[in-house]
Amino acid sequence: MTNSLPIDRRTLVALSILGAVLLASIWATGTVMTDNSPSSPSVDANVSERYRSIDALNATRTVVLQRNGTVTTQTVADVTLVPGTDHKRVRFQNDTSRRYELQVSNGSTLWLHDRDQRVVTAIELTGPPTGSAMSGRLQRLVTAAGLTDGSGRPQPPDVAPLPVVPRHTARSPADDEAGGYTVEYVETASVGGRDAYVLSVRPTTNQTDTHYRQRLWLDTERFYPLRKQTAWTVDGTQRSVTTTYTDVTFDPQVSADTFRPEIGSETTVQRPETPETEWYRSVDRLAAQTSITVPNPSIPSEFELTYATQTTGRVQSVGLRYATEGRLLTISKYNMTYAIDSEERDLTVDGRPATLDYGPTTSLSWTCDQYRYTVRGTGVSTEQLVEVGRSVGCSAS
Repeated sequence: MTNSLPIDRRTLVALSILGAVLLASIWATGTVMTDNSPSSPSVDANVSERYRSIDALNATRTVVLQRNGTVTTQTVADVTLVPGTDHKRVRFQNDTSRRYELQVSNGSTLWLHDRDQRVVTAIELTGPPTGSAMSGRLQRLVTAAGLTDGSGRPQPPDVAPLPVVPRHTARSPADDEAGGYTVEYVETASVGGRDAYVLSVRPTTNQTDTHYRQRLWLDTERFYPLRKQTAWTVDGTQRSVTTTYTDVTFDPQVSADTFRPEIGSETTVQRPETPETEWYRSVDRLAAQTSITVPNPSIPSEFELTYATQTTGRVQSVGLRYATEGRLLTISKYNMTYAIDSEERDLTVDGRPATLDYGPTTSLSWTCDQYRYTVRGTGVSTEQLVEVGRSVGCSAS
């Protein structure tokens, strides 16, 4: 059972199979009428509709990684994307450190073109029975920031004197529950010559251990995130990932060849063996199809199961994914283990040493017999994550 999955996640899964290390961040990533002049564009659609109306876009994408304010990595690529789908073409500029110069996906297959060899690696993409939720999340963020009226259409922000300070603060729909986010409208700024609403997103809970924060620059016409900056602190070290789109053209003429690989007569196509993943809409259905005992976590009542998975191949695993209003909880169990050094132990789960990894997504991991367990949370407090992990324990081993 396969359907579409948001592009970043599926690309991450595919590249991790090949041993690539990618950083990921959670991201959620209209027109504000500031006057009545004829040059002001009319508002005739809500946020979700404006985003979904994008047929495709061409842009220059720059990704910058920083550590304690110093740039550690910067990559620049020319991209063609179809938002809400897995169609993409990414050609990296003057980056000889990258093995793959070109990435192309038609939604079902991802092709990775080697830089120095006539070799293309083809990876079949699979995904869960859910579509892209980006347009809905953008709608919720913009609404939480107070930039829309009751119908979801943009409204003018307040005009504040300099210096610029947050002009409108609102709580997201999830803020009444632990682990929610507060969204603030900061200002309207320019990114690559396009106007953008700047939104600040931070956890409502006091996560002093990570100091997680995110800032989004949403195009004022189409609500595409022209820039996304995610920052967090781990053990006193500040890290950030900033993705910026410039030279943006919405709805360009895109030929069918755009999402096809460049394969010549002398090109070798490799198809590496990849694990097979099946997707289920219920835990009972997963349990009936796998020989692995499925975890039975205690999940907060506001979360709902979105899908369950079984992966077979060199790695045998099961997984559960729960979500509510932009927050996620995932539980995975797989047959690969490793010992935890005593200095890395942060706490115990069912008497076993466990580690906590902080960042945009916090994770808790521990080992029981021949299985490794990992609980990850986005928009979930550390305390709540640990509580879910301890409800799993080793009972499913």
